[in-house]
Amino acid sequence: MDYFTALTAFIEAAEGNNFSRAAERLGIKASTVSRYVKDLEQDLGIALFNRSTRTLHLTEGGQTFLIHARRVLDELEHAKAATSALNQHPRGVLKLNLPPAFARHHILPALNDFLVRYPQISVELVLDNTQVNLIHAGVDLAIRIGELADSTLKARKLSDGHYRLVVSPAFGMQHPPPSTPTDLAGVPAVLGTATTGDISFVSAGRALPLLHDGVIRINDLDAQLIAVRQGLGFALLPDWLVARSIEAGDLVVWLPEWQIQGVERAFAVWFVYPPKRIVSSKVRCFIDFIVERLGETPDWK
Repeated sequence: MDYFTALTAFIEAAEGNNFSRAAERLGIKASTVSRYVKDLEQDLGIALFNRSTRTLHLTEGGQTFLIHARRVLDELEHAKAATSALNQHPRGVLKLNLPPAFARHHILPALNDFLVRYPQISVELVLDNTQVNLIHAGVDLAIRIGELADSTLKARKLSDGHYRLVVSPAFGMQHPPPSTPTDLAGVPAVLGTATTGDISFVSAGRALPLLHDGVIRINDLDAQLIAVRQGLGFALLPDWLVARSIEAGDLVVWLPEWQIQGVERAFAVWFVYPPKRIVSSKVRCFIDFIVERLGETPDWK
């Protein structure tokens, strides 16, 4: 019996409470997973699961074995990572989970240079705003934007972020620039679908609520950017998305002296990765490359 493969099959079956789901994740047949579990049970002399027609339940022995099986495979991964870290030439598949808009504007433009520098790395990109479980999804590294929830994941801040109130130059010609946020009351807006009514503008100790006349709601940041460029209204967008458009004159900032709160809590851009004792060389070199490319203080600041 291949004990490490059997342990992997057992752990997957235990976590999914099902042989078929375990087989799907491992890319093998359900009968093969079942056989591995039976071999383990025979070797250990104890039942690991109580079986029913639709689901599996760990026995007391199975629960004990699961704790130690996870520890064994974790140690194997640490051993592999420690050995790979000695390699001066990072290699292998690097699976990234990225917010779509940030990936389009800041990661994809840099990707060719990264692959030229590290030709033995291949990259798998999953563009998704959903914060997936990195360990279960097999993700090596994610970029997350916002306030990080408490977790066991490791994180490194790339940059702090801020929101800007922006309009197209043509829209700015049609609507006089506001002197205070209250002047937005009669102005159309382009907002995200998750945006609440609690947005406020803060300056010199004053806090004023967001007021607007008519809203287009869009659940995609790039689409919001296109809409505001087309003059459909003002928008509240993160600086990492609009900095280049502002510099190029494609967008104009309104109320720059006012800090926008409530679109999202005080946020930053983070690298996030599973908690391993040794960060793999492919993850480390990608983080270092992006920091080098964007700068310790990215240009959107």
